[in-house]
Amino acid sequence: KLSEDCLYLNIWIPKKQRTRHHSNNAHHAKIPVLVWIYGGGYMSGTSTLDIYDGDLLAATFDVMIASMQYRLGAFGSLYLTPELPEDSDDAPGNMGLWDQALAIKWIKENAAAFGADPETITLFGESAGGGSVSVHLISPETRGMVKRGIIQSGTVNAPWSYMTGERAVEIAKKLLDDCNCNSTSLDSNPIGTMSCMRSVDASTISKKQWNSYSGILGFPSAPTVDGILLPEHPLDMLAKANFSDIDILIGSNLNEGTYFLLYDFVDFFDRTSATALPREKFVQIVNVIFKDRTQLERDAIIYQYSGWEKKEVDDIYSNQKQLSDVVADYFFVCPTNLFANIVSSRGARVYYYFFTHRTDSHLWGDWMGVLHGDEMQYVFGHPLNMSMPYNARERDLSIRIMEAFTRFSLTGTPVSDDIDWPLYNESKPIYHV
Repeated sequence: KLSEDCLYLNIWIPKKQRTRHHSNNAHHAKIPVLVWIYGGGYMSGTSTLDIYDGDLLAATFDVMIASMQYRLGAFGSLYLTPELPEDSDDAPGNMGLWDQALAIKWIKENAAAFGADPETITLFGESAGGGSVSVHLISPETRGMVKRGIIQSGTVNAPWSYMTGERAVEIAKKLLDDCNCNSTSLDSNPIGTMSCMRSVDASTISKKQWNSYSGILGFPSAPTVDGILLPEHPLDMLAKANFSDIDILIGSNLNEGTYFLLYDFVDFFDRTSATALPREKFVQIVNVIFKDRTQLERDAIIYQYSGWEKKEVDDIYSNQKQLSDVVADYFFVCPTNLFANIVSSRGARVYYYFFTHRTDSHLWGDWMGVLHGDEMQYVFGHPLNMSMPYNARERDLSIRIMEAFTRFSLTGTPVSDDIDWPLYNESKPIYHV
């Protein structure tokens, strides 16, 4: 059964911290707080997945881990404020982000009761979770509640991670019409129209919302410029903000684009083996992905990724690789770089990572490389589970990543002073691989 009753938290506390906190012994330092926000394109996901289990992080590195649920899809983003009476709060948009904000507020107000430090809260999230973290770091409604952010493969300025109010209204009206609640009656009978939507079965809304999916990563739900949580376009907000009080650890994976090629172009690609992709198919897919761009822009993209030294050579396997790079760069890598450039120029202390390890026991084909989301198993310590098929090198990598994240949450620096990981800025864009 679908439900919007999602205001639940998962909290993990080290046993030794719980014992210390409730003992009569001398005062012990409060531990830092890491708050996880899961991804899923603002359309799907849950904090209850096994991969997000925070027990190993909390127990191994003496931190409090928390994660929340939040509303998704139309239930978390339906925006019709410009079409409704001023006193209506029926479809304000960004409901899922407000759920997150309420969870963060609760954690801040109650962290001390768990022996944790409410002044040392770090948000961390992947994909739409990373986009959410970046929203809370720039929004006037939430930025004062957290000290640090870890942003994994997703920022609010990515093309899939925000939408204008106008676009959100357009999507909402289509959903009304698809659910047989006439959007043209919003002017004359807004209360009746919204009552109609409330009568629609939640599973119907969940299915019909996908009618506005616009192609690769074109999800019909995203943080919306609503004038409140996001008062302006994210890039305008970034350009004006002062981030001198914020520490950010940010990064992406080696092959962010491969999963989404397979997801959206299933007829062209195979999960297990590389595809011989003729040049005409390469061009066709680029034109589909960038259908809203001018032909000149599409031609420039095609030339940039296939037209240099071998522009006359039809390398059918290279075409697949170049296409995955197009998707990775446009939707993830370039927005991440731009976000890091702007916030570092506005005073933030930024550390940038690049995750390049492909798990030896990976179940997906070699051509897919290091996928979107592949780092999460290491962040949450799954290689430390000896019943799982990881090798010693991968267990060591997981420990180092967990240590970097938890050290960052405590100090704002992911490594000890004897390890060289310089701060990132636009003039010195240094990554840690």
